[in-house]
Amino acid sequence: MSTTLTFTDPDADAAAIASMSRDELTETGPELLRQSRKYEARTVLAAAALAERVFREHLAGRPETGVWGPVIEHAERLGRAEVSLQFTVSRSKAGSWIALADLLEKFPLIRAAYLNGELSTNRASIMARAAQRGQNIDTTDTDSDSNGGDESGMSFEEIVLDYGSRATTDPVLSQQLDAALISMNPDSVIEDRDTITDLVGNVTITPDVAGHSALDAVVPAHYGVFLTTQINALVDERTCRKDPRRVGSLRVIALGEITGVPGAHLDCACGQDDCPKRGSGTDSNGSAETPADADDAAAWDDLLPEPIDADAPDVELVEPVAEPGIADPMNPPTPDEVPVAFGRALVVPGAPVLTVLKDPDGILVPRLQGYGPIDPDYATTLADVAKTIHYPESVRTAGPLIPQISDRAQAPPADPTGHGGHTVPPPGALTYAPSATLRAEVLANDAWCRYPYCGMPSHQCDLDHWRPFNHTDPEAGGWTVLGDLIPLCRADHQRKHLAEWVPTLLLDRRVEWRNRRTGQVIVTYPR
Repeated sequence: MSTTLTFTDPDADAAAIASMSRDELTETGPELLRQSRKYEARTVLAAAALAERVFREHLAGRPETGVWGPVIEHAERLGRAEVSLQFTVSRSKAGSWIALADLLEKFPLIRAAYLNGELSTNRASIMARAAQRGQNIDTTDTDSDSNGGDESGMSFEEIVLDYGSRATTDPVLSQQLDAALISMNPDSVIEDRDTITDLVGNVTITPDVAGHSALDAVVPAHYGVFLTTQINALVDERTCRKDPRRVGSLRVIALGEITGVPGAHLDCACGQDDCPKRGSGTDSNGSAETPADADDAAAWDDLLPEPIDADAPDVELVEPVAEPGIADPMNPPTPDEVPVAFGRALVVPGAPVLTVLKDPDGILVPRLQGYGPIDPDYATTLADVAKTIHYPESVRTAGPLIPQISDRAQAPPADPTGHGGHTVPPPGALTYAPSATLRAEVLANDAWCRYPYCGMPSHQCDLDHWRPFNHTDPEAGGWTVLGDLIPLCRADHQRKHLAEWVPTLLLDRRVEWRNRRTGQVIVTYPR
């Protein structure tokens, strides 16, 4: 790479990159990324060193009795401000760099991987914070004997490093580390949740540009899941796939209508006279329930979760709480003023209900569908407002999948026939579409799309036959059984059928993706 790129002549380097072959780009690109991460890691350490130098210079010469809370805080602010100025970043970014560098001092393995270019700054931050939360966990005191293996004595930092090395997105990594923490020390996660509720929980709405506002919120997980499912259900109910607007724009209107914003109303804008969703919506004071066109609804199944609560009432209208009126002494009302009539909040029927997945034996970490792992105490508090379902037997048998046994034997490939080890097709095996029970079992085993570096939740994915289903002779092809199904989002499902990366499903539900051209292998993991 160093003989091809100059790093001093931008035009020459751009031309050199444009002229590279596919194989050269495959080799050069990842190495460039690794080098850029190495530089950024050292930038973070340099920023922290500068802040420390400014901090000490400010406190130099002060008597010991003169170094106390406000003085120390002022010196720290001076350090952040100087980093902001010299490195041309915001003070918030400067503060996050300094905090990360300080935290990495406690975790040398993560620090070494970061300095070696193996981790992005954001990924290193996620891992360091998780390691800090779990640094007092005794990793030798976990029940892994049921998985068949001898404890290797991995520290929690090593467990974090193992997770961080996997082909996952950063949000998925965060959830996996949360699940590991909950499994090994649920009390600490409960404390963290209470702290966030008390200190961070908030909803802020600030002016943005061109007549818009920016909404930012930290709310309990089930609040977020409820709002998401309500918004998605209203978009699905009121618009067809030919609506020309971005999905994001539709969600904004749906949020406005659901929360009762005056004038906010979602209707399909496809302009087609035969639109199956035309007239399906009314104003937010009336019923919004109209039978959806079956074909269009089926086309959306891969995008949105299927309705679960079939017995939900048509529409539940919620009256807003009336706040007592307080007269403004600087702007007294006049007889001609007419108060603005607020809309009424809308609860969309047919939206999926809150669902918690639990282990009756209390070993596996509970999951809130649409969010991810939650601690057992939180799952208990949701019992009155959420539907509870149990992990299927196949998941409970596998047990917690924390990478704590370093010498765990490599699992062999699954049944290459795609029959899942069955000699006789079980009920439903010769039918292409899986039953609701089988789909739920696959989703419980696999929380996300199984393609490398995809974080799409599995309940929004297609179920793909690892060995293709033979529509002409179903017995001859892959069967519709757990051992031949993996969740893939629609885009990755199509990508898989291009066969540039060929998957091999293993018995422990790991998937090896092999590049047909280069032989490169990327492994993805269940849950």
